[in-house]
Amino acid sequence: TNREGMLFLEREFTRLGLAYVPSQANFVLVRVGAGGEVYERLLRRAVIVRPMGGYGFPEHVRVTVGTAEENRRFVGALEGALSQ
Repeated sequence: TNREGMLFLEREFTRLGLAYVPSQANFVLVRVGAGGEVYERLLRRAVIVRPMGGYGFPEHVRVTVGTAEENRRFVGALEGALSQ
């Protein structure tokens, strides 16, 4: 399930033109621009990711791989957050 979810997220990040750090874990670091702002926008959409500014990556968020439904919901929310 994790592998399939990761492949889905990687494909979607590529489709959206977002750089990401390939991962073997259950989370992925993705460059979204203003990481803190995108985090807040996603939070307003009831989607929780981790902003990475405190770790020296202010343009990134860390996303945990979820179920297929959760991953689709995240991508939809991310598209909305990035278009604001």
